[in-house]
Formats: sequence, C-alpha cells, structure tokens
Amino acid sequence: MHTGQPGFKHREKKPELRVEYIHMGALLGYVVDILVGAVMEMDVANEMKGRVIRALNKVVWIQNDLFARHYLSKGEGSVMMPVGEGEREGGGCPFKG
Repeated sequence: MHTGQPGFKHREKKPELRVEYIHMGALLGYVVDILVGAVMEMDVANEMKGRVIRALNKVVWIQNDLFARHYLSKGEGSVMMPVGEGEREGGGCPFKG
C-alpha cells in the first residue's frame, strides 16, 4: 500500500511511503483484538455479541482479501516450501528422532 502524493510539505522531496503486507496484517489483527474486546465487555445478550463478532469477522476477511489482491501479484498466492532431505528419505515429522 502506498500513500500516494506527499501530503505534507516536509515529505515533498522524499519517496512515497510504502507499508508492507505483513504490517497491514498485523495492524488488522490488532484492530480486531481491540474490537472483539470491546464487544465482549458490552452489556448485551450473548447472542447479540456473537452476531456482532461474526459480522466483524466477515468485514475483516473482506478487508484482508482486498489487501492480498493489492499486494500479491499472480503466482504469489501460494508459497511452495522446499522439500528437506528428511522428507525425501522417509517423509514425516521433522521432530522425529
């Protein structure tokens, strides 16, 4: 995500700000944590709390999807991990003796 044209005079000759995807995800997680805490402290029925949290969850998933579409280009959506030597031989748990 970028902030577009410099909005402040002291930023005019500096490069645009760029906030990376991992930081946007961390911010989104922090906001969700605060909102869920606020909802759980409300003096309303548990059924209503559940509805509000489900609605909030849907909004967060949509926002995260929009972030992912902005940051990840085609082919970056899935990350392939290299196969380790232990997996080729016997495959299985890396914590196994």
